[in-house]
Amino acid sequence: MQSPDGFVQIKLDIPHSLYIQLLAKSQSSGQVLSDLAVKGIEHILRSPDIVSDRLEQVEISLENKLKEYVELRLSQLLSERGLLKEQSLANITALPLANQPLDSQPLPIPTIRPLQVGDRVLILESDSPYYMAKLLVTRTSLIRATVETDTGEKTFLKRDLRFIPNEETAAPLI
Repeated sequence: MQSPDGFVQIKLDIPHSLYIQLLAKSQSSGQVLSDLAVKGIEHILRSPDIVSDRLEQVEISLENKLKEYVELRLSQLLSERGLLKEQSLANITALPLANQPLDSQPLPIPTIRPLQVGDRVLILESDSPYYMAKLLVTRTSLIRATVETDTGEKTFLKRDLRFIPNEETAAPLI
């Protein structure tokens, strides 16, 4: 309820220790408890940047501590395995990939490109894990693609389409 002087009365539950601090501040400054509470609320509402700045400082501090921890653990692991010496590192990098087992060779990174007009796609059948037929894309937009079907053009979400690479555009298999 609003009083005639423009104030609204609220009930606030605060910890006892905070109340003791507020009471001590009120007695030392000669101000009423409600005035101190209003000033505190105004301070918080006027400067939300203080909170975000403090959060940024905490985040940066945590990032630095995490980076230090990761570097420390990495150096510990490397020293345990004896890989910290420059010679052993140079020898490892000088080994040709052909001498390594097939499992340790890196897989080729597939090329990712947007769906284009003229691409062949499979269409996911609704309420089924199976794909319908291979169809040709006639138009594309940000999230949809239009394909030519036997009954005319139909538009589907791109997530329901599966790209079929052509033999010319497909990456060679190793």
